[in-house]
Amino acid sequence: MKTISVFAIGLFLSLSISSTAFARYDDGARYAFVASASNKSIFIIDLQERSLANTIELTKAPSSIAVSERLKALVVGHEADDSLTLIDLGSAELTQIAYPLDISPSTIEMSPVGETVAIFDKEVGRLEIHAFRRRAVLLSVDNVQTESEFTFSSDGAMIFWVDDGNGTFNAADLWSERKSIELAKPWSGLSAVSRSIDGRVAFISEASAGVVHMIELSTFSPLLKVHVGNSPGRPWGTTDGRFMLVPNNGDRTLTAISTASGVSAYTVPTVDHPLFINPGWLDSTAAAVGESGDVAFIDIDNGSVTHRYELEAAALDGIVTSDSRTLAIPVPEKGSIVFFDMRSRTRLSSIPGLPLDIGPAVLAISNNLCH
Repeated sequence: MKTISVFAIGLFLSLSISSTAFARYDDGARYAFVASASNKSIFIIDLQERSLANTIELTKAPSSIAVSERLKALVVGHEADDSLTLIDLGSAELTQIAYPLDISPSTIEMSPVGETVAIFDKEVGRLEIHAFRRRAVLLSVDNVQTESEFTFSSDGAMIFWVDDGNGTFNAADLWSERKSIELAKPWSGLSAVSRSIDGRVAFISEASAGVVHMIELSTFSPLLKVHVGNSPGRPWGTTDGRFMLVPNNGDRTLTAISTASGVSAYTVPTVDHPLFINPGWLDSTAAAVGESGDVAFIDIDNGSVTHRYELEAAALDGIVTSDSRTLAIPVPEKGSIVFFDMRSRTRLSSIPGLPLDIGPAVLAISNNLCH
């Protein structure tokens, strides 16, 4: 493995985009990645074979990761070191590039277009958007306060976040225009933002009120408040754009909201403290993952639970492959990744023997288009 400086980044990106002769792990629909800080490693997961394909050893502990299909690159954040490592997934050597920062990458988020990445320093409250090809900071925003993930617009030109401490929904674009509207009282439990597939509407849950706010993004104004269950979490959209699926953490249920009408289509019991919802198999089914690792499969059209499973330990957010067939769920306490078939709603296999501090899996081309 080879490490080079940031000054070689232009050559790295041009080669990784134009050359496929030595491409190994740059298939954005096939390979997922999970990080372990204790091992200073990234594990490459072959979703087609459901196996561990390779391990990338790092010189510094990873704190977060993101992956870009367009750049054929894996982006690794090092919060303790104020830096990133860029890994050329199209090179035989998986070449590593050191990319120093002026801020600490508490979180990183790749844009949907795959050419820019948002970097947030939670301690100083600064958000930056970097363009790796140009080696430039496109946007720098100070006084950003949030405990939640960031969400890009579908074209990558705007980024959204909530500030639960102020009860606000916020946005900034690449022209440094900043917007903010008040949605709730401070500390009302606002979730991270999910947007509709067409990019027109944002959906934000408010846990204390049991509602989901719908916001028109073109005018940045509230549209509706949809009543759901008790203590709702972040909504998850189906890829056909029909529904937003809301995990109601307080009452073991899932609520499906019609994105066309803003009406609650149904609420169905799922698992204890549902945290994540993963739609799949052509949007006919969704898997609800609970706090303790329970998994329930829901028939999206009729709102019924069809299958249940126990992972026997707390799980992280899963990823669904771009063909909507396979769900992969990291289970850190077991050191494993568990696979399900979204079509048959059956448990397939697992990859054991991973470190007990593996993080969430990332995939460049996934079935989730709303986050």
